Amino acid sequence: MIFLDLELKDSPGELLKALQPISSAGANIFSVIHMRENKTRDGRVPVKVVIEKLNDNLLHSIIENLEKLDVIVAKINEKRKKINLEIVVVGHIVDTDVLDTIDRINEIGTVVDLDLTMPDPIAESSARMRITIDNEKLKELYDEFDKIAKEKGLLFIKSC
Repeated sequence: MIFLDLELKDSPGELLKALQPISSAGANIFSVIHMRENKTRDGRVPVKVVIEKLNDNLLHSIIENLEKLDVIVAKINEKRKKINLEIVVVGHIVDTDVLDTIDRINEIGTVVDLDLTMPDPIAESSARMRITIDNEKLKELYDEFDKIAKEKGLLFIKSC
């Protein structure tokens, strides 16, 4: 058996949408536990799905299709695949092209939330970013933070 921990948007039809790539691949679904009362910090609904054991290629294909549907595959067989990071950025965030910064981060992970505080147009601003990323890409993301920090004079404060 394969245990998948998924995180779905909290909107009607998301559970059905998440089960379709599994069903379309011909995999048997043994159980689905929808944990609506335990939402994640970004408001997603955790769902545990138990499916039959599959070959690696078929499992990889299912995961790719789930991610295309904006379903976060947080864990596979209790092994964490995705992690959520909270990052604080300090500096002239808007003046140094915040969209470019987000686009560069999104090439490695996904910025799922951004809170920007800009007390004065001339003063430095600060932003809290929540980023979802594959566990194995964490070093690549931290290297990109270092590059952006040097280029733009920003300070990245990492949560883990």
